[in-house]
Order: sequence, then C-alpha cells, then structure tokens
Amino acid sequence: MIVYGDHKRTQDAQQLREAAGEMAIRLDRMSHGIRRHAALVGLFISVSELVQALADVDFGTGGIDIFSPRQQQGARLLVGLAAEVAKSWRSGFNVGGGIDPGLLKLLAGLDCQAEVLTGSAEGYAHYALYPESYLDAAQKSGLDANTCVIGVRSIGLGLAAMVAASIGAPAPFSVRPIGHPFHRHINADPRSITAWKNNPSARFAVVDEGPGLSGSSMHAVVVWLRELDVDTDRIHLFPSHSGGPGSEASPEARETWSRCPKHVATAFESTFSESSKIPTLRDWVAEAVGRPELNLTELSGGEWRAAHYADEGRWPPSPRGTERRKFLASAGRDRWLVKFAGLGETGLRKKRAAAMLHEAGFGSQVVALCHGFLVERWIDGSTMDQAPLPREKLIAELTNYLTWRALNLRTCEPGASLLALAEMAVSNASEALGEKRAATLRGWLSKPTSAHVLQRVEIDGKLQPWEFLVRADGTVLKTDAVDHCRAHDLIGCQPIEWDIAGARVEYGLSDSDVRTLVEGMELAIDRDHIGFFEPCYLAFQLGLWSTAAQSENGGEKTRLAEMADRYRMPLIRFLDECRI
Repeated sequence: MIVYGDHKRTQDAQQLREAAGEMAIRLDRMSHGIRRHAALVGLFISVSELVQALADVDFGTGGIDIFSPRQQQGARLLVGLAAEVAKSWRSGFNVGGGIDPGLLKLLAGLDCQAEVLTGSAEGYAHYALYPESYLDAAQKSGLDANTCVIGVRSIGLGLAAMVAASIGAPAPFSVRPIGHPFHRHINADPRSITAWKNNPSARFAVVDEGPGLSGSSMHAVVVWLRELDVDTDRIHLFPSHSGGPGSEASPEARETWSRCPKHVATAFESTFSESSKIPTLRDWVAEAVGRPELNLTELSGGEWRAAHYADEGRWPPSPRGTERRKFLASAGRDRWLVKFAGLGETGLRKKRAAAMLHEAGFGSQVVALCHGFLVERWIDGSTMDQAPLPREKLIAELTNYLTWRALNLRTCEPGASLLALAEMAVSNASEALGEKRAATLRGWLSKPTSAHVLQRVEIDGKLQPWEFLVRADGTVLKTDAVDHCRAHDLIGCQPIEWDIAGARVEYGLSDSDVRTLVEGMELAIDRDHIGFFEPCYLAFQLGLWSTAAQSENGGEKTRLAEMADRYRMPLIRFLDECRI
C-alpha cells in the first residue's frame, strides 16, 4: 500500500543562508534556558538542511559523492554548531548569548550559488528524535578523534556532526545511498576516505536515523567500506533505535546489523533524564505554565483514549506506531496537553497555526512551545462519536471550520500532485480490491478535471468524529488540527476540496449535504476536484489503516482492520457505480 511520502520544495540557497544568519544573530539577545537551547538546535537543524541540500546539488551534478571543498566547509560549520549544542546541553542549558563568531564567518562564507531542494527531516519533524541523543551515544561509544564519521544522506549528516563533535573527530563525510529502497548502493569517491582506510587504527562511524524496513541504507555504506578493505569490526553503527532492520531486510543486511558494533541513540527520556542535571520535559512545561508541582502522564500509543472514553469497547482505532509523543500535564485541577510538534521551524509553524485556530474559536489555547513539544490547555468535552450532532448543526460546523482554513491557512508548501494521488489510489485499489476494480478507478481518475490550479492550504486531513470535542455548552472544538498536512505521508498540503471530500466520506454526506456545505462556504469551490479527491481519499485511508493493522495484534489489530473496512466498502460501492 502507498501511504508514506516526503515533500520537498525548491529554494534559493542564499536566502536560506541569510535566514540562518538572522537566527544566529537572534541568539545574541537570548539568556540561558530551554528557549535559547531550542533556538540553537533550530539553527543547527536549519543549517543541516542547507548543507545537506548543497551536497545533494554536488551529487546531482557529478553522480558521485565527493568530499568537495564546499562540503568540507559545510561539515566544519555543522560540527562547530553541534559543539555549541553540546556545550548548552551538557551545562543543563546554562549557557546564554551568541555563538562563536568564527561560525558566523563560516556561515557567511558558505558557497550558496545554487537552488536547492529542501524538506524537513522525518525524525525531527515527526518522531521526537533529538540530535542531542547522538551526543550521548557518541560520548558512551568509546570512539575518539581517530574516527572517520560518515552521515547517511539528509538527516544523517547533521547527526554525524553531533557524533564528530562529541568525540572530537574531524568533519563528517556525507553519502547518498541510491537505487531501489530495499537494495541501496553507494557511489562515492574512495579518495574521500583514503587517509582513514590506510590507517589501521582508525575506525568508522556510520550515522543515520534508521534502520527502516530494509536497513539497506546503512548496509550499503558498510558494503562500500568492506569493498575498500575496511574490516567489519572497525565499522561502528549509530542508529536511532535498537530494533534492527524491518521486514524487508535482506539476509546480508541482517548480518551487517548483527556483526557491526552499535551505539544506539538514547530515547528522549534518557537524553533528558531525571537522573542528570539536565532539565527534563516536566521542568520545561512546569516553567512554561508557572506550576513547579506539575506531573506528566504518558498519553502516547493510543493511551489518550482512556482520558476520553469510560468504556474501552468504544475506543477508536489508533495507529500506535506512528502516533506522536504526547502527555497529560496536571497541577492541581489544571491540565494541559503536551504533544510533540517538531523541532526547529516545523514546531514554530505549528505553534503559529494552533494559536490562529484558538483565536478563531476552533482550538485550544496555546501556552508554549517547549523544545519541540506544543503545550495547550486541556479541553474537557465529549468526542463527537459519543455526542453526535444533529445533521444541520454538523454541516454548519464543518462549513465554518473548513471556510476558515481555506481563507486563513493558505500556503505554498508542497503536497502530492493530482498524478501522484491518482497513482496511489490505483495502486492501493489494485492491492486491496483487485486489478479489475483498479482499472475502473484508473479510468475514472483519467477523466478531465478543471484546468486551473487550485490554492493549496494547510488541510486538516483528519476529520473523523473522535477528532472533534463537544463541550458542555455545545461548543465544538477541533483537536489534532495542525499535524496532518505535515505528516510523514503522501498527502501534504492540498486544496480545501480534499477536506470537503474527506467530510463527505467520514459523515456519509449526501449530494444535497455537500451542496449545502459548499454554498455555505461562499468560496470558489471546484466540485470536479471534490469528485476526483473522493476515491483518492478512500484509497489513501484504506492503505493507512490496513498498513497500521499489519504491525498490531489483539484488540488493536481488530479495530484497525475494521477501520480499513470502513473505507474498503465505500470504495467498492463507488467503483461499482462507476461501471453502471
């Protein structure tokens, strides 16, 4: 099933460098504490994305990874910034003011004569992966300055800089595994590591946020090093988890994983441990809300349902493996939702959107953004599946909400094209329903739609009834309203017609209901695109919940499978009606 996707956009490298410079200058005015540390990490992430994108340009030009002068300069800059992060982290955020002026000169002198493709790193944006965790892993690894550090493509270069800074190693080299996602290989200039290869006492650190389903990216680097006569016991892996490669891993990749020494980046709780002098998430939130006696309760992995449902039998399904980290913070009778929103600019954008939603009356009050975690007032109320609205009120609420998003959350951020959506829908239909129905869908989606390009917005993307809360006074509020247009999936930002199609599916809206909703919005809504998006929405949701069910068991697996069937049957009906 096609579910996941990454969204990149073309940007001017000089503008990105200037923006990073402004971020660095703002640090001059910040005193010590978690806010400055978060801003410093945000700067590090932004520069990491720029330096990696420039390396991608070099690779695109020559088709081979070479440690060019520009890449060496960028890598030295990243190691310097990583050292600044390390100094702040190890001091318990007790460092204030600006960074080393030499780093500002390095940044200003970075060759940025290029247009680059940029995108948010998955771990920083979705999975609460903190670069500080690689400082900790490297510190405990036993490696020293006599180590060649190699970062694996996008996020790996920044993480490799953290490893290098922690052990005092030189600037890291970056490689881009290419080929089939499950069978990657490396095309890199061996001269980039000649001095290391010929030094028998030198060791090699391969750094990435994986391994993923196949583990083929880290394995590809190990294979490349072996081909250059580097012994396996000299190659150390720095992954983000200890689980090993997933179901698509080859026997060779599994052997690599078992034989190479590994230094796993510690979990978020260990990186900011209660047993260390470094302030923890509880401390950050307590400072933000002004309640030192605050307690945190984990709500991740579907545990949030216990806070909203008295009966477990009524729980909605939860794709627990991809849910964001979240906590319930409490102090006396006051409560707050603390949810991972993303590090750096990703989290800041979501904070701004969440504040706008609250101002408009659609969301909870935003209290703070604490180094990637968004803190909002807890909303008391019943989920809309437990307190369903009359049809007329439901349509009115959806109309007001979607109209506001269409007008106020316009964006130039990318999302899947119509072609990509159609390919996803046909592929998912073929796998779930068979080629005959997939061919029907292919024919339906090939019909001409309106030629004009629609305005993309930060769609909600998740309009199921349990995503709304109905308060005692009848007020309806939307939860989880800023994440899904920037989730680690194919959809991304889309025209508001995507959410209208989603509302039609989720609430079984009739043609008359949709007409009432569209007319109530008083905007130029393209009904052809609603029609196009409807089967795409059904096929995407079918893939999403089917994929989640594959990694579960017991009652959760049943809930997820039943949810997938909620989209399978309407898609079958839609396609059967197309053939009539």
